[in-house]
Amino acid sequence: MLPAKTVVGHKTGSSDRNADGMKTADNDAGLVILPDGRKYYIATFIMDSYETDEDNADIIARISRMVYDTIENQ
Repeated sequence: MLPAKTVVGHKTGSSDRNADGMKTADNDAGLVILPDGRKYYIATFIMDSYETDEDNADIIARISRMVYDTIENQ
């Protein structure tokens, strides 16, 4: 989802769902190195979610893209 030559290292973490279908946590933390060599760290935490796992992953990806675009344009 990020441009070519962008280096990303990350670690995800998640919980199981409870009896009501709520997922306590879906998390992702990482380092992003932009093509020009600048870098930043990002951590995203989703809690108490009834969304699907795919929707949570999409939310994290969209947040990451917004942060990338903001930093790239500075």
